[in-house]
Amino acid sequence: MTATAGHTPSREDAPVARGVVVPPDHVKTLPPLAAVLRRRGTREPLPARDWALFAMIVLYPVGWLLGLTLAWIPLLAIPMALELIRRGRVRLPAPATLWILLFFLGLVSVTMLGATVPDALPPEMGIGRILAFAQRMGDIFAAGVVLLYIGNMSERELPTRRVIKFLAFFFVVLVIGGIAGMFLPRIQVVTPLAEVLPQSIMSNGWVRSSVKIEFAQWQSILGEAPSPRPAAPFQYTNTWGQCLVLLMPWFVIATLHGPRTLWGKTWPVLVLIASMVPTVYSLNRGMWAGVAILVGYLVVRMAIKGSVMPVAMVLVGVALAGLIVLMTPLGSTMMERFDNPHSNEGRASLNAAAVEAAKASPIIGFGGQSETIGSERSIAIGQSPSCEQCGNRDIGSDGQLWMFLITQGFVGAGLYLLFFAWMGWRFRRDHSWVGIAGGVTAPLAIWFSTIYNSLGMTLVIMMISLALLWRNETSRVYT
Repeated sequence: MTATAGHTPSREDAPVARGVVVPPDHVKTLPPLAAVLRRRGTREPLPARDWALFAMIVLYPVGWLLGLTLAWIPLLAIPMALELIRRGRVRLPAPATLWILLFFLGLVSVTMLGATVPDALPPEMGIGRILAFAQRMGDIFAAGVVLLYIGNMSERELPTRRVIKFLAFFFVVLVIGGIAGMFLPRIQVVTPLAEVLPQSIMSNGWVRSSVKIEFAQWQSILGEAPSPRPAAPFQYTNTWGQCLVLLMPWFVIATLHGPRTLWGKTWPVLVLIASMVPTVYSLNRGMWAGVAILVGYLVVRMAIKGSVMPVAMVLVGVALAGLIVLMTPLGSTMMERFDNPHSNEGRASLNAAAVEAAKASPIIGFGGQSETIGSERSIAIGQSPSCEQCGNRDIGSDGQLWMFLITQGFVGAGLYLLFFAWMGWRFRRDHSWVGIAGGVTAPLAIWFSTIYNSLGMTLVIMMISLALLWRNETSRVYT
């Protein structure tokens, strides 16, 4: 058909080849792959959705090697926040209002930084206390930005598969870091940032340990002599353990929907088997319980979904893992750890002190953590070369729940727990693979809050998981 005067050819006027289906005008189609690749090859700056999240997760080890872990996540959250501002209208799930309240409550708590917690040492208003407050608020802000950022991106702008690949890659990084912590525990490297920081800042122990590269955290767990516990690329073994458990379901999803070649199905199994070794040698009982929660949750949710074969595979995998542990030195290591619950008494004492602090300031807390007067054994005992863990201890250092009790009172701790509980309940009927992997984040976050502090990358992984869960409500990528 040819165009006539005063008539512009339309889609309906164009000839249609036999057997070709042309979608109606109201249906949006994705651009062809060649066009996408050509656009990627232009000199236009890479959108924040493509590089900021990539750098935050995949390039995190680079930040660790540079000594930038304290600022890495808050800094990379800035371009994400600017993108949200540029969009103007931002959607948010109802539970996110609790996180916003938590953040603003934390800002108000700065007024209490100089106050003394009952039965604790007066706080030293130095650079360390100020930096710790800024770090905590920066991590809470960044976590909220990541949640809203991913949740407001469409599937076309930020594919779910790409984000899952980021998480799966980081799981492999943690497995490698855990093995490195076992075999190279004595390596210590001074980062470039440590070389340029002024001595006034480096004198703070928390800052000094944050800008130092170590593959393992040395602690006396099974005896008097300190032993290495895998931690790379983090400062603490507990952070490493939390992140490994939170990332495991995403790694499994990525491999289930990956290449169907023999090698594509074999190497993920080898990675999972390899992850068992540093998991056991981390001596991390809370992590072991987290794995149990994860497996139990996955079995129940997949059974509800009607996926009989995956449930059988999980149960077989658990049985094989149990046999490997029992038939190797891993089993004796685990039993020895259970026979040495040396930290229980100290944890109970610190947790009780956190509750007492919340009673003294239940709404806004004290803005930061404080040190106990002595320890649970004696108020006179002090730190010495033979007992580095003796003496004053930080209240709120044994779990996110207890940290919020002292820093932001009962209200702050309640907002944190209620946020995760509400998110888990809100999307409980999503039985897709993304729904299952994202849904387990809520019970894991609540469990870990009772024993581990969850800031930095731990919070980011939690928020990415919940963001994918929230976004999956409208775009089902994995059924």
